[in-house]
Amino acid sequence: HHDIEGVVCQLVARKIEKSSGLFHHRFWFKKSQCNALALHFRRMETSDPQDPRLGWPLLPLASTALKVELRDGRWSIRCAVRGKWVLLEPEEWVRQHLIQALRELGWPLSRMVLEHPVRFGGVDGRVDVACFDRLGKVALALEVKAHNVPLNQKVADQVARYDLALGCPWLMISNGLKSAVWRRDGEGICRPHSGWPKPEGAAPASPVE
Repeated sequence: HHDIEGVVCQLVARKIEKSSGLFHHRFWFKKSQCNALALHFRRMETSDPQDPRLGWPLLPLASTALKVELRDGRWSIRCAVRGKWVLLEPEEWVRQHLIQALRELGWPLSRMVLEHPVRFGGVDGRVDVACFDRLGKVALALEVKAHNVPLNQKVADQVARYDLALGCPWLMISNGLKSAVWRRDGEGICRPHSGWPKPEGAAPASPVE
């Protein structure tokens, strides 16, 4: 900061000196106005970044359990599953809302895994949120998208490929504003489901939007 202050003082003082030809003008400027300019530059360098949530739509999955802080100059969110602070990005914002919604439905945080690796047809992939049952098998595969990513056929195909590798009872895609759920029936076919996915033994869930 001292180097920046010195350069600013010298450059502006030289400009005044050339225009006036008077040395005392340069001396007066250096003593009185230079500190104000230096403070201005400090504010520019240390100004906090704007909270990105101000530009995002409100999600219908609002939860008071979410923790967001400005840490080391970056907006971060506390991950309920990983137990650590992660960068606050649009997709992560949606994912943490969904995690809390699933937890309230009875899915234990202790049996959730993020970025769960899967392999299908020689291709590696990762499930954004995988919820396991008591036997250690994936019961729900959830694909998360940012709020501005439409839930189109491409997204549905992505979670369908996960199903080829996992064969789990529940599939879900969501961008926080809209969601789609599939449930495997007794014939082993995944069919559209109007409610939220619920763990075995849980009470019936409300319809999903």
